[in-house]
Amino acid sequence: VYHAFMLDHASGALSSDMALAAELHVLLCNKGREAAELWRMTRNALSDKRPHANDLDHERLPEALELSVGDFTTVPWKRGLSGVHYAKRSNGKLMRLDPGQSAPEHSHSALEATVVLEGRFEDGHGVFKRGDLVIGRPGFRHRPAAYGDQMCICYVAQEPTPFWRFS
Repeated sequence: VYHAFMLDHASGALSSDMALAAELHVLLCNKGREAAELWRMTRNALSDKRPHANDLDHERLPEALELSVGDFTTVPWKRGLSGVHYAKRSNGKLMRLDPGQSAPEHSHSALEATVVLEGRFEDGHGVFKRGDLVIGRPGFRHRPAAYGDQMCICYVAQEPTPFWRFS
């Protein structure tokens, strides 16, 4: 799933909020930079067009840069029903988990991408640090929680639920 996501990023096939998650991952994590470069080279090798040194469309880069160095103390957080704090950001959202806090175990009906911006995050399947990308497939159950004694802030993007799921 990870490499399919990064391939979609290299080909420009991600929605704007998912593209922002990919850009954050590339900016903040060596694994993300390596994957982006691998898929960029693959795309260029398979393309009929002459490749350019920097031919990816980085439309979401300014917002990713802002979030990567952001001051989260000024964010207008709203507490959700689960007690977790959220703030709308483009089509995605910021999620704040205070030390020791977790969200209830749940799953989603669509693909979800979470990038850790500050602190560490665990979901019952691993512990993730700044820059790590956590991809949850539809039906994937997890319990997001702050790890350790620090606040955790993540950017969370979710693909829209297909209309056919409601019929």
